[in-house]
Amino acid sequence: MRRSDEAASRLRIAVVDSGINPAHRQVGPVAGGVWIGPAPAGVRILGEHHPADWADRLGHGTAVAAAISEDLPPDRYELLSVRVFGRRLDAPPECLAAGIEWAVERGARIVNLSAGVPVAKDPAGEAALVAAAKRAGEAGALLVAPASSGGLDLAPGCVPDVPGLIGVEADEGLERGEFARRGSRVVAAPWARPLPPLPRERNFKGVSFAVALVTNRAARFLITNEALTAAETARRLLDPASARAVRSPGRGATRGSGHPQPCDGG
Repeated sequence: MRRSDEAASRLRIAVVDSGINPAHRQVGPVAGGVWIGPAPAGVRILGEHHPADWADRLGHGTAVAAAISEDLPPDRYELLSVRVFGRRLDAPPECLAAGIEWAVERGARIVNLSAGVPVAKDPAGEAALVAAAKRAGEAGALLVAPASSGGLDLAPGCVPDVPGLIGVEADEGLERGEFARRGSRVVAAPWARPLPPLPRERNFKGVSFAVALVTNRAARFLITNEALTAAETARRLLDPASARAVRSPGRGATRGSGHPQPCDGG
């Protein structure tokens, strides 16, 4: 996936999810993508040369991409569609790890991960995800991932002291555009981008959309100041000027399944 000089100046954001529908009116420019699936001995690339390979058949990844794209200048960024979910919002953690690595190898400065693995539920899968997160940080990428859901901590988002990793929690007590921090985690609203005339209650919601809102904010920082490193961007996201401190989950905090999948409702 070669980039022209003009394209190379754009911030590249990877969305590891169910794919992206590039024709959706709320989605920004999509530069390409990949479909990664399980194989008997690990993972395999099922396709990356045609838009149909990484197209979204579930709608979830497109909704996440729409939230990331909101109010970003279309000539300053581009999306990568990293499809890891097939017919349902579920995938082995090794596929998530491979998606992170594929994105970083293709120049993504931000990787938006919509899922995580409950700590201690799948030690091998957890180790693969944490290792991928660490390699992403070493490569200079910012990884934004859910830190908890359903009362369970999720790896890699919950792992402390990983350079360039931002763990996110969702809280229904916040409105879209409001951010809080809980220790080293960023807290954001769980609502998908409004899609009139669809009522908010019938749209997607969950921690994946809190992650997407944080990715959108990180993208704004990096578009404004291209020299920022992933670690500096993470510090800005946690700065008191950006997010107020909270001690415990707010009323109606979003919770969901304990499986390695995006813990969202539709």
